[in-house]
Amino acid sequence: MQVFQRLGNQSALTIDPFDKSSEQYKLSDMKVIQLPGAKPLSGGYSITVVEAIAETIARLLHPHAEVVLHDLATGKIAKIWNPFSARRPGETSDVDDIDPELVEGNVIGPYEKASPKGARLKSISTIIRDEAAIARALLCINLDVSQFDAAAKLLQSFVATSEDRPDWLFRQDIREQINLQIADYLKRHNLTMQSLDQAGRVELIAFLDESGAFQTRRAVDHIAAALDLSRTTVYVLLRQARESAGPAKTRKRK
Repeated sequence: MQVFQRLGNQSALTIDPFDKSSEQYKLSDMKVIQLPGAKPLSGGYSITVVEAIAETIARLLHPHAEVVLHDLATGKIAKIWNPFSARRPGETSDVDDIDPELVEGNVIGPYEKASPKGARLKSISTIIRDEAAIARALLCINLDVSQFDAAAKLLQSFVATSEDRPDWLFRQDIREQINLQIADYLKRHNLTMQSLDQAGRVELIAFLDESGAFQTRRAVDHIAAALDLSRTTVYVLLRQARESAGPAKTRKRK
């Protein structure tokens, strides 16, 4: 909300600026008073500040990311860094069909795109607004993840197996059976051995007990070695697991 105040009037008389019949109505004698909490007539905005931020991101992610700054006032690309899309500053942005006022929030993405060479891009865009919430620019970051995809495939080729595990080969190998049971438990619960706390160790021991691992000869030695614990600690955890399970399950295991 704004009011007009007559200059040179010590009483700071507030008048109706739309009452043209008033003899006091002279625009040359008026100044605009900005009331607290009101939006400014024109929000502060400088594209050079945005350019500095965009260049910082481009330098950090070079050469894997293309950073594009669109000037929404002109509808053209203001600047572009690492331009693997072959676009140039001054070209049409081709974002005329985007209405920033209808977008929920200012950040869009990440979403998937493709480069002219068919490489997969992971992209994100943000609408830059001035203090009056008017959309002034659109900053887009296109990250070429094709090399990361290739690295992931390479790593997957190393860890993948082409055949199922031959059960007959390990059927009598108690140590291997315990190792597989532990690995299965950790995988199903999305855990690692290092992430297990005291309660997690008790639950793992309870699982091994339920599966009959402690019924085999020298099982405690194998489990203690696998968990990097002493035999005494394994027995303590086993007792806690069985106490938590209750007497019915304990008698069943016996």
